[in-house]
Amino acid sequence: MKTVTGTINLRDERVLQEMFKRFYAQACLFAGRFLPDDVVTDIVQEAFLYMWQNIPVLSGEEAFKSYLYHYVKSRSLNYLRDHRTDLKMEALDEKIEDDDKIEHWIIENELSARILHEIEELPEIRRNIMMMRLEGHSYDEISKELNLNINTLKTHKKQAYRELRGRLADIGEYILIAILFAALYF
Repeated sequence: MKTVTGTINLRDERVLQEMFKRFYAQACLFAGRFLPDDVVTDIVQEAFLYMWQNIPVLSGEEAFKSYLYHYVKSRSLNYLRDHRTDLKMEALDEKIEDDDKIEHWIIENELSARILHEIEELPEIRRNIMMMRLEGHSYDEISKELNLNINTLKTHKKQAYRELRGRLADIGEYILIAILFAALYF
């Protein structure tokens, strides 16, 4: 995964597009923890627009992510405050009160986005198998949909796991196994 070091000039359209491409999905996943689906994209797009208009330069990728998540969290809380009649605020207060939980969600979102990105890079048949398993499809359903023998399907899945372990070695094999296991079996 490419990382941005040094100064980030958000007034440079190419830089802004690159940051949007890299962090939009993660920010949407994060906002989705708090907000109804129909407002998530609006809040996240507003965050990028605000940063482009008001924050011309940041000191690096970590500063960018920190500012983005902080803005999304603040706007999410504002939205929820303004629309409290639609939500059970007590349960929500417990959910978002703890900064450690929010940091955990950010890390979880970044790991999930990274794994999904790497799955998207797999050869088509393996990518389709992995995505269908993540969506909860059984081996029989996948076999019928892709017109594959179950043993062939399992072989492709094993090969996909092997590729993903190699591509994601930097995040640790045990973390990867735990995340994929949870996604595929729960």
